[in-house]
Amino acid sequence: MADELETEVTTEEVVKEELDLDALDADINQTNKIQDRIKNLSSKVKMTSEERDEFQKLNTELTDSNDTLTKERDFFKGFSTLSPEKYPNVAEHQDAIRDKVLAGYSMEDAALTVLAKEGKLPQVEVAPEVKEDVAGGSAPNAITSDGEKTLAEMTMEDKRAKLVELETKGEIGLS
Repeated sequence: MADELETEVTTEEVVKEELDLDALDADINQTNKIQDRIKNLSSKVKMTSEERDEFQKLNTELTDSNDTLTKERDFFKGFSTLSPEKYPNVAEHQDAIRDKVLAGYSMEDAALTVLAKEGKLPQVEVAPEVKEDVAGGSAPNAITSDGEKTLAEMTMEDKRAKLVELETKGEIGLS
Protein backbone atom coordinates (compact mmCIF):
# COMPACT_ATOMS: atom_id res chain seq x y z
CA MET A 1 0.00 0.00 0.00
CA ALA A 2 2.90 2.32 0.65
CA ASP A 3 4.04 1.73 -2.89
CA GLU A 4 0.58 2.64 -4.15
CA LEU A 5 0.57 5.92 -2.23
CA GLU A 6 3.97 6.79 -3.57
CA THR A 7 2.84 6.04 -7.08
CA GLU A 8 -0.29 8.11 -6.65
CA VAL A 9 1.68 11.04 -5.27
CA THR A 10 4.15 10.67 -8.03
CA THR A 11 1.40 10.65 -10.61
CA GLU A 12 -0.12 13.79 -9.12
CA GLU A 13 3.26 15.50 -9.05
CA VAL A 14 3.83 14.64 -12.69
CA VAL A 15 0.44 16.07 -13.61
CA LYS A 16 1.23 19.27 -11.67
CA GLU A 17 4.59 19.56 -13.38
CA GLU A 18 2.91 19.12 -16.79
CA LEU A 19 0.43 21.85 -15.90
CA ASP A 20 3.27 24.14 -14.83
CA LEU A 21 5.05 23.52 -18.14
CA ASP A 22 1.92 24.46 -20.05
CA ALA A 23 1.63 27.70 -18.06
CA LEU A 24 5.33 28.34 -18.59
CA ASP A 25 4.92 27.81 -22.36
CA ALA A 26 1.98 30.24 -22.35
CA ASP A 27 4.11 32.84 -20.49
CA ILE A 28 6.96 32.40 -22.96
CA ASN A 29 4.60 32.76 -25.94
CA GLN A 30 3.11 35.91 -24.36
CA THR A 31 6.61 37.34 -23.78
CA ASN A 32 7.56 36.60 -27.40
CA LYS A 33 4.42 38.38 -28.64
CA ILE A 34 5.27 41.45 -26.54
CA GLN A 35 8.86 41.49 -27.78
CA ASP A 36 7.67 41.16 -31.39
CA ARG A 37 5.25 44.05 -30.84
CA ILE A 38 8.04 46.22 -29.36
CA LYS A 39 10.37 45.44 -32.28
CA ASN A 40 7.57 46.22 -34.75
CA LEU A 41 6.83 49.57 -33.10
CA SER A 42 10.55 50.45 -32.94
CA SER A 43 10.94 49.83 -36.66
CA LYS A 44 7.87 51.97 -37.37
CA VAL A 45 9.28 54.83 -35.26
CA LYS A 46 12.62 54.60 -37.05
CA MET A 47 10.93 54.56 -40.46
CA THR A 48 8.74 57.53 -39.55
CA SER A 49 11.72 59.60 -38.38
CA GLU A 50 13.62 58.77 -41.59
CA GLU A 51 10.63 59.85 -43.68
CA ARG A 52 10.34 63.08 -41.67
CA ASP A 53 14.04 63.85 -42.17
CA GLU A 54 13.74 63.16 -45.89
CA PHE A 55 10.70 65.44 -46.18
CA GLN A 56 12.53 68.22 -44.31
CA LYS A 57 15.52 67.85 -46.62
CA LEU A 58 13.30 67.96 -49.72
CA ASN A 59 11.41 70.95 -48.34
CA THR A 60 14.67 72.82 -47.71
CA GLU A 61 15.92 72.04 -51.23
CA LEU A 62 12.60 73.15 -52.72
CA THR A 63 12.59 76.39 -50.72
CA ASP A 64 16.19 77.16 -51.73
CA SER A 65 15.39 76.44 -55.37
CA ASN A 66 12.31 78.67 -55.19
CA ASP A 67 14.34 81.50 -53.62
CA THR A 68 16.99 81.21 -56.33
CA LEU A 69 14.38 81.30 -59.08
CA THR A 70 12.72 84.32 -57.48
CA LYS A 71 16.06 86.16 -57.27
CA GLU A 72 16.85 85.33 -60.90
CA ARG A 73 13.42 86.55 -62.00
CA ASP A 74 13.90 89.77 -60.06
CA PHE A 75 17.37 90.11 -61.57
CA PHE A 76 16.14 89.90 -65.15
CA LYS A 77 13.28 92.27 -64.36
CA GLY A 78 15.66 94.74 -62.70
CA PHE A 79 18.44 94.33 -65.25
CA SER A 80 16.28 95.88 -67.93
CA THR A 81 15.93 99.01 -65.78
CA LEU A 82 19.68 99.73 -65.84
CA SER A 83 20.04 102.46 -68.40
CA PRO A 84 22.71 101.94 -71.05
CA GLU A 85 23.33 105.70 -71.04
CA LYS A 86 24.33 105.60 -67.39
CA TYR A 87 26.17 102.25 -67.61
CA PRO A 88 27.20 101.72 -71.25
CA ASN A 89 29.06 98.41 -70.71
CA VAL A 90 26.51 96.75 -68.46
CA ALA A 91 25.29 94.23 -71.06
CA GLU A 92 28.79 92.75 -71.43
CA HIS A 93 28.91 91.86 -67.73
CA GLN A 94 25.41 90.49 -67.21
CA ASP A 95 26.59 87.14 -65.76
CA ALA A 96 28.93 88.74 -63.22
CA ILE A 97 26.20 91.17 -62.18
CA ARG A 98 23.71 88.29 -61.83
CA ASP A 99 26.15 86.45 -59.54
CA LYS A 100 26.43 89.54 -57.32
CA VAL A 101 22.65 90.00 -57.22
CA LEU A 102 22.14 86.35 -56.27
CA ALA A 103 24.72 86.86 -53.51
CA GLY A 104 22.52 89.61 -52.03
CA TYR A 105 23.61 92.85 -53.70
CA SER A 106 21.03 95.29 -55.03
CA MET A 107 20.91 95.69 -58.82
CA GLU A 108 22.56 99.12 -58.76
CA ASP A 109 25.27 98.07 -56.30
CA ALA A 110 26.08 94.92 -58.29
CA ALA A 111 26.40 96.89 -61.54
CA LEU A 112 28.63 99.51 -59.91
CA THR A 113 30.81 96.87 -58.26
CA VAL A 114 31.34 94.80 -61.40
CA LEU A 115 31.93 97.77 -63.69
CA ALA A 116 34.32 99.40 -61.21
CA LYS A 117 36.27 96.15 -60.86
CA GLU A 118 36.58 95.86 -64.65
CA GLY A 119 37.57 99.53 -64.91
CA LYS A 120 34.65 100.30 -67.22
CA LEU A 121 32.70 102.52 -64.90
CA PRO A 122 32.11 105.84 -66.66
CA GLN A 123 33.92 108.66 -64.92
CA VAL A 124 31.77 111.59 -63.96
CA GLU A 125 33.61 114.86 -64.16
CA VAL A 126 33.16 116.91 -61.05
CA ALA A 127 33.61 120.64 -61.41
CA PRO A 128 36.34 121.83 -59.10
CA GLU A 129 35.10 123.82 -56.19
CA VAL A 130 35.74 127.53 -56.64
CA LYS A 131 37.44 128.97 -53.61
CA GLU A 132 37.23 132.61 -52.85
CA ASP A 133 40.43 134.38 -52.05
CA VAL A 134 40.68 135.01 -48.38
CA ALA A 135 42.44 138.22 -47.49
CA GLY A 136 44.19 137.08 -44.35
CA GLY A 137 42.97 135.20 -41.33
CA SER A 138 41.26 131.84 -41.19
CA ALA A 139 37.68 133.07 -41.00
CA PRO A 140 35.80 133.25 -44.28
CA ASN A 141 34.99 136.80 -45.30
CA ALA A 142 33.02 136.26 -48.45
CA ILE A 143 30.73 139.10 -49.35
CA THR A 144 27.13 138.12 -49.55
CA SER A 145 25.37 139.77 -52.40
CA ASP A 146 21.84 139.82 -51.06
CA GLY A 147 21.83 143.63 -51.04
CA GLU A 148 21.14 143.86 -47.32
CA LYS A 149 23.68 145.35 -44.98
CA THR A 150 24.08 144.20 -41.43
CA LEU A 151 23.23 146.61 -38.64
CA ALA A 152 26.90 147.18 -37.90
CA GLU A 153 27.58 148.13 -41.54
CA MET A 154 24.71 150.66 -41.75
CA THR A 155 25.29 154.34 -41.29
CA MET A 156 22.95 156.51 -39.26
CA GLU A 157 21.13 157.58 -42.40
CA ASP A 158 20.71 153.92 -43.57
CA LYS A 159 19.28 152.95 -40.17
CA ARG A 160 16.81 155.85 -40.22
CA ALA A 161 15.70 155.03 -43.77
CA LYS A 162 15.13 151.38 -42.83
CA LEU A 163 13.03 152.36 -39.79
CA VAL A 164 10.88 154.69 -41.89
CA GLU A 165 10.43 151.96 -44.52
CA LEU A 166 9.36 149.38 -41.93
CA GLU A 167 6.96 151.85 -40.31
CA THR A 168 5.24 152.69 -43.62
CA LYS A 169 4.83 148.98 -44.33
CA GLY A 170 3.19 148.56 -40.95
CA GLU A 171 5.68 146.00 -39.71
CA ILE A 172 6.61 148.14 -36.71
CA GLY A 173 4.86 150.93 -34.86
CA LEU A 174 6.70 153.76 -33.23
CA SER A 175 4.95 155.56 -30.43
